[in-house]
Amino acid sequence: MSLFCTLKNLHLSFGGKSIFNGANFSISKGDRIGLLGLNGKGKSSLLKVLIGELSADNTTPPFQFDKARGDGDPDKAYSSFLVPQELPVDENGDPSIKDYIYEFYPVLKETHFALEELNKKLESASDDEMEKLIDNQKIYLEKLDEINAWDLIQNYESYLKYFALSDLDAKVSSLSGGEQKKVLLSLGFSATANIVLWDEPTNHLDLETIQLFEERLSSSKSTFVLISHDRYLLGRATDKILHINNGLIDSFKGNYIQYLVHLGEQENSRIRLLNKLQNSLKRETDWMRQGIKARGTRSKKRVEGFHNLRDQVAKVKGDAKRKLEMSLNKTGKKTKSYITFSDVDFSFNESDFLFKNINLQISKGDKIGLIGANGVGKTTLINLIANKLVPTHGNIKRADNLSIQHFTQKREELDLEKTPFELLADGVDHVTLPNGQTKHIASYFQSFLFHKDQLHRPLRTFSGGEKNRLQMALNLLRAGDLWIFDEPTNDLDLETLQVLEEKLIEFTGSIILISHDRSFLSNITNKVWVLRNKSMENFEGGFEQAEEYLEALTVEDILDHDLNADSACATAIMPEKNSAKKDLSNKDKTRRKKLPRIIQELEIKIDKFANELEQFDFAKMNQELSTRYAEIKKQKESLEEELLKTYEELEELNAIS
Repeated sequence: MSLFCTLKNLHLSFGGKSIFNGANFSISKGDRIGLLGLNGKGKSSLLKVLIGELSADNTTPPFQFDKARGDGDPDKAYSSFLVPQELPVDENGDPSIKDYIYEFYPVLKETHFALEELNKKLESASDDEMEKLIDNQKIYLEKLDEINAWDLIQNYESYLKYFALSDLDAKVSSLSGGEQKKVLLSLGFSATANIVLWDEPTNHLDLETIQLFEERLSSSKSTFVLISHDRYLLGRATDKILHINNGLIDSFKGNYIQYLVHLGEQENSRIRLLNKLQNSLKRETDWMRQGIKARGTRSKKRVEGFHNLRDQVAKVKGDAKRKLEMSLNKTGKKTKSYITFSDVDFSFNESDFLFKNINLQISKGDKIGLIGANGVGKTTLINLIANKLVPTHGNIKRADNLSIQHFTQKREELDLEKTPFELLADGVDHVTLPNGQTKHIASYFQSFLFHKDQLHRPLRTFSGGEKNRLQMALNLLRAGDLWIFDEPTNDLDLETLQVLEEKLIEFTGSIILISHDRSFLSNITNKVWVLRNKSMENFEGGFEQAEEYLEALTVEDILDHDLNADSACATAIMPEKNSAKKDLSNKDKTRRKKLPRIIQELEIKIDKFANELEQFDFAKMNQELSTRYAEIKKQKESLEEELLKTYEELEELNAIS
């Protein structure tokens, strides 16, 4: 596999903060890379190095960035395209969705608008001017051909429609956050560069769009580097991992799931080594503590070995994965039912209802995932639960003195001029935990993966992910009966996300999660609410039970969207069948006779598994039953795939005769 680029001895620092300290890695054609690392450790900076927006520090030996030239073959030459986290705002204008592509291609933009201006002049040009203008027009058109502009624009507009953006004349400024993200996805998939760099592409997207993105990315043969906290996506779409760790970059050949196994094995090896070193250190410490007479002549080499051993133990401890010491605390309320909705309607204007006839109950121990497309009312429902809004119709009953803690998306509680020291402990040396214990502010701060030197820095100097961690640290100082997390995984790195997930699983109180992270929902929730078409579906079996329903909705929506709009296009791209008459071989005739019986047997087996799935009581679902349910569902899906292939085979054989 040919190399696109090799980077050696990468050093990068900002002020006194070192990001990379001699990092090395390479990207080959066909690599599908997941880029991992804690927030603030250089993931986005590395992408900027790859596109040439950031320059490495001057060092000895120097930084090397070797890029493939391709020897005349553009498919083998190094080129990169960055899809940023947020849609850049054009300060000099407000382009339409259709014209936004020009913001990412300066040569295309200059040529396109120059050609537009020239065409206007042609409309009123004199005969003397006409010939020169036509010559210039030809030059511009040839330039557009050279940069493959027509295919680029056509692909971009096709992907906009693929992601359900139909009004291409709408202004970018009028789009919601999710719609702006779809524009970025379209830019990424239509990019002509050989390496596409995706920086958190699924943030703020609904589940349906994430699935569309995942399917397209997984089926793509392009080379890409992906920063994402979506572990489903990393597990399915990647085949190589780059992990930024202590200023270096570890490279692993395999997907994210395989990398986790690899890390687990490394962690076990570190623990075994640490135990061995600690035993040796104890023995040597006892020897060092003896008096000079008891030791006899003290061996200089052994004393040096003792100090080296201490250094080894310290290094292994430092390398071991640090855990966030987070604890969710509940107030100990005995009431079983916390909140009940009865026939609740809500509208901001008394005419267009956001949802109607919502009936729900939140009880002690419920861990609820709240799912729905952008704009269906998830945050509004949460605000009704949190008593920040009043229903238009219906009744909401709450337990007396119910304590609700609300973790919002917008970090509204953070005063950016404060320091973490002022935010977490009001300027004193200790914080008081919900269980009544006290902890030194520096120790509490460091338990959230911060360095003690950051304790007195203004919050405005922290990254988005670091602010998210800070608000988490602030919220977890409080006790609550019901915890509400609104998109807690946005901007969290994978290490922090995994620890948060563990603590939510351990928490025995009640939780509501608004999240588009499927792995997060699957691992934590025991109930799922799906908001759709102004109503709500309730799944007592958690995300596993809801997932099949969500997949069916996605397919249904795609079919409804594509049925009319794309039928002509589908017909156009279908390959023509060979019109020549072809006779079936004896082997094919025998196979065709057997297929109806095979189909019947498969359908019987599928029905059997379907009946088994229907017998599950999701209200009594435990870990053992949940595992069994997943196994049966997997077997059923495998048979359904086999049945589909068998039907297709029968249709092909029937078409020949």
